[in-house]
Amino acid sequence: MKICSEAKDEMNRFEMMFLNETRECIFQKSMPEVTVAGNKMGPFKKGDRASFPNWAIERFMRYDFIDIVPEDAYDSLRRLQNLYREEEKQPHKLQTFQPYLYTALNRKVLRLQSDRTSIDPRKYDEIEKLQRMVPFLVETRLSKILRVAKSGAYQEKRKQMAYEERWLCEELIDLLSGWRQNILE
Repeated sequence: MKICSEAKDEMNRFEMMFLNETRECIFQKSMPEVTVAGNKMGPFKKGDRASFPNWAIERFMRYDFIDIVPEDAYDSLRRLQNLYREEEKQPHKLQTFQPYLYTALNRKVLRLQSDRTSIDPRKYDEIEKLQRMVPFLVETRLSKILRVAKSGAYQEKRKQMAYEERWLCEELIDLLSGWRQNILE
């Protein structure tokens, strides 16, 4: 029981960290001065760039004011497909994941689903592809995380993991360590 309630708490913590993380955006249309986290910003013209916390980005995206710059769009379907291909190609190598990848993907799917009434059919396709791909990616990564936890290579591999993966690996290391100790006594 303990691990389940802790897992939910940890996932909530990672979500809060993600929402406060900033990413750079490009304005898709003009926008008047806005106040974000107590700071007045703008006005902005189409093509202007600015960095915002993810919680503000989500609000601006609802009205198609901004897009995330390609370098920061780590939750894009294309990036996810590329990550999955690399994970599959190299089953024993842990690819580097952006620390907030899982939270970003979850928030993106929720955002796309909440706007189903006004989105075009291509977005439905994107939602379906994301929802199909994420479980495959998670399962592929899970076996690699288990190997890292079992091997003791966590410190050298942790920077390649998303925050949720780091937490899981640390939990597995503790669990395996306790199990080994009790078996070998």
